[in-house]
Amino acid sequence: MPFRRLPPVLRALLAQGLGFLAILVLARLGLRFPPLVWVLLQATLAVWLSRGLHLEPRWLLLQAVLPFLGWLLWGAAVPAWLYLSGFLALALVFGGGLVTRVPLYLASRDACDQLGALLPEGPLRFVDLGCGLGGPVAHLARTRPDGQFLGVEASLVSWLVAWLRCLPLPNAHIHLGSLWRVDLADMDVAYAFLSPVPMPALWAKALREMKPGSQLISHSFEIPGQAPDRVVPVRGRPGARLLVWNLR
Repeated sequence: MPFRRLPPVLRALLAQGLGFLAILVLARLGLRFPPLVWVLLQATLAVWLSRGLHLEPRWLLLQAVLPFLGWLLWGAAVPAWLYLSGFLALALVFGGGLVTRVPLYLASRDACDQLGALLPEGPLRFVDLGCGLGGPVAHLARTRPDGQFLGVEASLVSWLVAWLRCLPLPNAHIHLGSLWRVDLADMDVAYAFLSPVPMPALWAKALREMKPGSQLISHSFEIPGQAPDRVVPVRGRPGARLLVWNLR
């Protein structure tokens, strides 16, 4: 089903839209219910459709809550500019992920510590592809002053937070842009906490650009058909781990 290839946020909007369309059809057929029943029906349809579109449980909870939230705000005296500001803020934070189909994931402190333990000794060049708020880059730059650490982020607000976070660190740099435009030829380690969708393309990019002896490290997400050389469990979310591939 082609809809399942859409980013989660678009699948969520699609489910809500189809549910609302079904509500309109029922209303045109002459059905009459109290407002609360209509809202409950919208939430039920949205959750059911979201399950069919393979959204994760956290999205299902959001889909169930949204119709009730919209109903509560419908008659509230909320200025129109507040809705617009909220939309723009969400677009700035998550807009890059909407294009790249990579949501904003934050690595835990334990993941940063385990990542640091995996890095080779001596001077090195490290890149975080889709660095989010810059946590791993800032952590590694502080603990490994002999290395050069680069973070790349496509979402404007996330990039700004990461840039400010790493500004005091002379060996940390944050670039705004697409991870696919980064040349990996000089990198000793490339790290990514993305999603299942871009992993095959990331593997192809690593094979094409990275030198023998370098490492590709993925937080939690596998590369189809490529067994990792090492797997390191990390504390935090269920199933969290670091998968390491040695480029040969």
